Amino acid sequence: MAEATASAGAAGPDGPAPSLSETVLNKRFVALLLMAAVIGIVTSLAAWAFLELVYAMQQGLFIDLPKELGYGSGAPLWWSLPICALAGLPVAFAVVKLPGNGGHIPAYGLVTGGLQQPAELPGIMLAAVATLGLGLVLGPEAPLIALGSGLGVLAIRLTAKDAPPQVMAVAAAAGSFAAVSFIFGSPLIAAVILIEAAGIGGDRLRLMLLPGLLAAGVGSLVSSGMGSMTGLSSSHWALGPLSLPDFSRPEVGDFAWTILLAVVVAVGVFLVLLLAKKIVHLVEKRPFLLIPAAGLMVSLLAIAFAQATGESANAVLFSGQDALPPLIEKAGVWSASTF
Repeated sequence: MAEATASAGAAGPDGPAPSLSETVLNKRFVALLLMAAVIGIVTSLAAWAFLELVYAMQQGLFIDLPKELGYGSGAPLWWSLPICALAGLPVAFAVVKLPGNGGHIPAYGLVTGGLQQPAELPGIMLAAVATLGLGLVLGPEAPLIALGSGLGVLAIRLTAKDAPPQVMAVAAAAGSFAAVSFIFGSPLIAAVILIEAAGIGGDRLRLMLLPGLLAAGVGSLVSSGMGSMTGLSSSHWALGPLSLPDFSRPEVGDFAWTILLAVVVAVGVFLVLLLAKKIVHLVEKRPFLLIPAAGLMVSLLAIAFAQATGESANAVLFSGQDALPPLIEKAGVWSASTF
């Protein structure tokens, strides 16, 4: 494997390193593709275990535990307050004490451009499990992208310590492709998201796309098989097809209102991110106090939502992927204030 990876991007003793085009066409690139397939398998199994752990924690804390304590009709309205507040403590510990700072800061958007170091994965996974498993709002995409990247880098370091940076980048991308493909159930969707998020283009795209798609495809098949064999399925995380109303043909009005809505959403997101960036600087000064306070605020907002709409606070907590399908499929019975 070391010889294959060296041929895939390292400079030889008799001349400069080959171009990216030459790397892709090199026969030894097949060895890198095989490694990408293995990385896809490992990453998808790790992602499957991560999501099942998070789901089990949510079910245990918010459904099973209240029943065990005598709340037969479900958790009381205040139930999420102590859990969401306590979730901030392990997150603050991961941010302050462990390598990786608990992962990227959501206020700065989805960042996938750099390699995730394996030593940073424990802190990132601790923060992700505590956040998602204890009910706070977080999409699993960023933690799983970091998990895939870190496992890809680790695989290359274990098999080819002298691998050049290009090979390391391809392995990290393959792991990230597999992780995102696991969520969306499609290697192509994963490719589009990661290409846009990381700004991959040109020769670099040609180098990463084939191993990435291979890792995503193989990993998706393995994860689906594991769900069937064990009875544990992460379909509640997958953004599968939604039951949407049929339209005979689009009218002018169908487009006009979406343009206005897009402008409103863009302005709203800009203001939210602007506020979030200001809050980040405050939280960094006293994380062990302010991160649990943020968890408490999330719970209070969920309770306020439940009181105002008559819907469950769980529609606000947890992950957006989990709440989106029932929200869309039952849109006709939700009030305008709920949206």
